[in-house]
Formats: sequence, structure tokens, C-alpha cells
Amino acid sequence: MSGNSPFDFACGATGRRQFIRTLGAAGLGLAATGSGLFGAAGPVPAVMGAAPAARLDPAAPLRIGMIGDEGHTYEIFNALPKIPGAQIAAHAFEDGDWEYNADGSPRRGGAYDLDARRKWCAGQSWHHDKLKVYETYQEMLDKEKLDIAVVCLPYVRNAYASAAAAAHGVNVLCEKPVAVNNADLDMLEAAVKKSGVRLSALFSMRFAPTIYTLRGTVQAGSVGKVALASAQKSYKWGEERPWFYKQADIYGSTILWVAIHAIDFMRWSTGLEVKKVEAMHGNLAHPDYPGCQDYAVLNLQFEGGAAAAMTADYLRPETAPTHGDDRLRVIGSGGVVETKDLDTRVELITTAAKPVDLPLAEPPMLFADFVAELRGQGTHLIGPDEAVRVTRICIAATQSAREGKIIEV
Repeated sequence: MSGNSPFDFACGATGRRQFIRTLGAAGLGLAATGSGLFGAAGPVPAVMGAAPAARLDPAAPLRIGMIGDEGHTYEIFNALPKIPGAQIAAHAFEDGDWEYNADGSPRRGGAYDLDARRKWCAGQSWHHDKLKVYETYQEMLDKEKLDIAVVCLPYVRNAYASAAAAAHGVNVLCEKPVAVNNADLDMLEAAVKKSGVRLSALFSMRFAPTIYTLRGTVQAGSVGKVALASAQKSYKWGEERPWFYKQADIYGSTILWVAIHAIDFMRWSTGLEVKKVEAMHGNLAHPDYPGCQDYAVLNLQFEGGAAAAMTADYLRPETAPTHGDDRLRVIGSGGVVETKDLDTRVELITTAAKPVDLPLAEPPMLFADFVAELRGQGTHLIGPDEAVRVTRICIAATQSAREGKIIEV
């Protein structure tokens, strides 16, 4: 990201001129009504303040320890070639303090096939001769000097591995949810604060070109004062789901695993904090997985009176052209901006101009963006407290769905 201009934020340097031309008529029209393209308060900078101080030497090798392989590990693997000196130094697959292995088999009384894990690692593009493969993350953290731990375990164990990494002074990028209940989240938050390490989460949709563009447009003031947002996360179920989707205490909830993306990008795009949540969820089509909900509906009350609504489901037909159908719409006093066509377009309509398709932004890669902040080269798009804050909102929403009441967060 370059400079402090909202055009930089919305488009990056390569698309700035086109973005200005596209929004020109809308911006002039809003200015005529007193709103202005940037709103009454003037331009909204892409990054508030100076970049955080470096935690890691940008000239030194970057030693990464993988913990588990559940979820969006490709966010890390795909970014490695873009990050100077980055290397998976070690990979651990299990939690030695848990009763289960990641595949659902009991940890006690059975042999563990670590050679199979070594063979899997050997087949990956990021493999190298010095890679260390461990059964448990506890052993890995005790033996390896790491800069970053990437935690991708069955969801209930993410908080424990992340807290352990923090206790070893290792920065953490964790798959969401970072915890499935408030007790574990409190424990993780305390560990991070005590150690002073940086915690982030795989809120990958902030880095989707459409969401990134939409957020920049809203923050530039193009829709005026935000009043309402709506979102959708709809996925195919597929042939099967992981074994722990059958156990609510391990899975957490579909709000915590799927809806969390929409809660995060609505909050981020509008720039408004969530104050109250109301939710419903259930399982109507997948009785073999009773710990998982195949639909969820949420209402959010933002600060200042704005509101939002969203749905999440695992009911997208297998015949659909894509695995997911993600949507976001933000409505303000001066216009509407929304993603369209299976999250491939962003359309802006204002009170002064007809609908226009905005040029899509060029966001950074999530993992590269995280590393850049650790090296003092930028500010990560996910703030230091946001992994905990967004998770806490989702835990409250899950509680709301279970108890049938509105909860303040």
C-alpha cells in the first residue's frame, strides 16, 4: 500500500487514475449536495499513523512453524515466494495435550505414523532438506527458534497452541476461530498481552479484491453516512466434512467458522463497531453432523444506530458453478455499493450518478502483509486486537442463537 490517499487504499498505485475517472461524476455530484467524495470530515487515510516498529529484522531469514493443517494453509504457502527469506522451518501436526489426533483417532494407546507426515511434507513445493517434522507442537516450540507460528488445528485447540506459541515469544497467525468460547479466548488474550507478541487471524476476505475495493469506497465517503449493510456466505457441503463437525464442543459453530468472515468484513468495510447481536441457527439437511449448523441468520447493531443483516449456510447446490457465493452490500445516505456476479464485480450507485462498475483493487497477500508489519515495512490490515474482538462477537452471536436472546458485545 502506498501513501495515505483513499485512492491508494481503494485501488493501489496502478489503478488510481482509473478509479478517479470512474468515480468522477459520482464524486462531483456528492460534492454538489454537500457530501463530497470523501465525506464531511475530509479524506480517510488508508493507514492511521506511522507503521508499527519492526519486531523482526527484514534482512534476516524468516523461520515459520506450522501447527496443524486444518483450514486455509494455502494463504501461507502461496505467499512464501513473495516474502524474502521466508521458509517453513518446522511443521507439527498434533496437540500433545489433547485426547484426539487431528484425524479423530485417540492419542493414547496407539502408534503414530510420523513417517506419513514426513512423506506428505516432502511432496510440497515449500519442502527443503532442513525442514523439521514433529508430532506435537509442544515439542516443536521447545526445540525450534521461530519467528511466526501458523496455527491450523481443529478449532477448539487453536487457542491453546496460539497461547503456547505466545509464551515462547513467537508471533502468531491463527486460523479462525482463534477460540470457540470466552474462557479460552480470555486465556489466549492474556498470553498475547503478557508476551507482547503479535496475534493475527486468517480473515482472508479482507484481502479479496472486491471486499478490499468496497471498503476503500465506503471509507472514501462515496456512499455518505453508512446506515445499513447486508452480507451472505453460502457454501457447498461437499462429499463430507471433517469428523469434528459432529461435535459442537470441538467445531464451535458455523457462526464461528463461516459467518465470522462476513461479520469481520462488514465491520471492517463500514468502519463501525458491533454493539449488539441477535442470531438463529440450525441443522436441517445434515443430521449426520449434529455438531454443525448448516444455516445461520444474524442481525447486528452498529455504533451510531446503523444495522446489518447476514446469512451463512452450507446449502449451496453441488450443481452451482462455484463452491461459494459471497456477497456484501453497504447502503448509506449518499448511495449504495455492493459486490455482484459471484464476487467478481463491485457496483456503485449514488444519489448523483448512475451505476458504475469500479476497477478492482490490488490487495496485498494476507501472510505477506502480516510479515511486512513484523518487519516494520507497513501496517497489517488486521489490527492487533481484532482477532480477539471479532471472535468475541461471534461467540456472543453463537450464544444468542443457542439462548434466543439479544446480546450486547
